[in-house]
Amino acid sequence: MPSQALIPGLLIHRPSSRTTEISLVIVGSLMLALLAQIVIPLPFTPVPITGQTFGVAILALLWGSKRAMATFALYIAEGAVGLPVFALGKSGLIPGPTLGYLVGMGVACFVVGKLSDRGFSKRFSTALLACFAGSVCVFTFGLIGLSFFVPSSLLVESGLLPFLPGDLIKSCLAAAIVSQGTRKFLN
Repeated sequence: MPSQALIPGLLIHRPSSRTTEISLVIVGSLMLALLAQIVIPLPFTPVPITGQTFGVAILALLWGSKRAMATFALYIAEGAVGLPVFALGKSGLIPGPTLGYLVGMGVACFVVGKLSDRGFSKRFSTALLACFAGSVCVFTFGLIGLSFFVPSSLLVESGLLPFLPGDLIKSCLAAAIVSQGTRKFLN
């Protein structure tokens, strides 16, 4: 079954070239790198609020699973080789309090992308549900990683609770943008 995500849906009407595919992956990784630079540090936790999770939601809803995973893999590779693409212009994959969140974002690309491939991006409610599923992935892996750096008694209040309001806003915004675009261009 072909992907029902917006970008694959638009490409189905014309032959997709290797140049188009490579361009989509590069543009997506640049989008993630730029959104990662939107940072709000919090004084009580080593994890900042960033635009990365919004980027992951938009990317996976628009690109679908295969392209979102390829894009996220390029983004991680860029950071691994030293490009300053992570939050606060950081690079490298050194174990730290935010590494679990990056792992969770990769899993979220797959999960949200698969849901988008199945048509979840066509309606706001289902796109939002897909974003929430992605958030569960990010927070699950993020909290597991953060648990090595923060006492368990402070884990939820330093790695989850402060991020929920912003995550709700980012998820609603991503779902609204993508569902509107999908309805406009694919119907």
